Amino acid sequence: MELPSSLKPFFLLLFVSCLLNVSTIISQSLKQEDVLFGGKFQALYVIGDSLVDSGNNNYLPTKVKSNFAPYGSDFEGGKPTGRFSNGKTIADYIAIYYGLPLAPAYMGLSEGQKNNISTGINYASASCGVFPATGKQLGECLSMDVQVNYFKETIDKNLKKRFKTKPELSKHLAKSLFMIAIGINDYVFLYNKTIDPNEFAEKLLHEYMTQIQRLQRLGARKFFINNLKPLGCYPNTLARNVPSGSCNEGANLLISIFNTKLRKALAHFKEKLAYTSFLYSDYFKFMLGLRGPSSNQASSNLMDTTSPCCPSVYDGGQYTSCTPDSIACKVPDSHIFFDPFHPTQMANFMYAIGCFQERRVCKVV
Repeated sequence: MELPSSLKPFFLLLFVSCLLNVSTIISQSLKQEDVLFGGKFQALYVIGDSLVDSGNNNYLPTKVKSNFAPYGSDFEGGKPTGRFSNGKTIADYIAIYYGLPLAPAYMGLSEGQKNNISTGINYASASCGVFPATGKQLGECLSMDVQVNYFKETIDKNLKKRFKTKPELSKHLAKSLFMIAIGINDYVFLYNKTIDPNEFAEKLLHEYMTQIQRLQRLGARKFFINNLKPLGCYPNTLARNVPSGSCNEGANLLISIFNTKLRKALAHFKEKLAYTSFLYSDYFKFMLGLRGPSSNQASSNLMDTTSPCCPSVYDGGQYTSCTPDSIACKVPDSHIFFDPFHPTQMANFMYAIGCFQERRVCKVV
């Protein structure tokens, strides 16, 4: 049953207060021995799309950018950085949990900065995907292959200067965490109803795992794998469904086919690749869980699960998004989504709780 509107602000404040108290628990867990996936990582390297882009698209000729207000309103200093949220991304919270600095955007670094950084770099690029053609309709972006190429360039041009011997470099890479969060845009831009869902998922998985193998050959040993989000439950989709606010189960089924194949492939690679480990993040299930007990109806949760914070007046258009002229909602923490395609900082923080503290989202393969 829906709460009276007069009571929602009170319960929301109480809810947020409880969550913020849990952040202290997360900080304390860093000092404990039982850190998820072992911890003690020297660096965090991020391969992904707009879910974790920390500003790479700022430096590319593309329509897909977020380097303007109201993006970044709750980030450090309140300035937009190119993150597609009002604040931190899930990649940022992963860095925080493991006691690492937030991984800077590769495209924004000078050569001198690249030579001096050994705590990780973010190569993620909004609108891009696993297939080279994905997202190019909107301008230039960095596909998964290009991101791995840039990581190889980081090794050859920068890390080899910092780690003088091959054993030192190998140890650094083996003790670094590689986060992968990419693939949903391949469905957005390239999938259509004439394509067999299993065949598309297999082709996508083949290209995905090819890049995982490339990273492994370059020295990566610890992987944080984020599966694909439930595309059918995002505001740009929800607004067009009947009844309004209900998820598109067909779209979610397509994504779940890939996610199931991905989980099995990681288990296979765990046996195949020596000294290689995978932490599997069920982001799909997490985002569905934020809606409440059912994805077939608009949720009655305290947080708004169907409309974005920005723009505050959303017309449900497939391409309507947050622009420099947009007015955002006054309390982003009251929403799951900041814009029609990306979560708020609060949703990302709740993910961190579910992954690292409750340990129901992230599991070692």
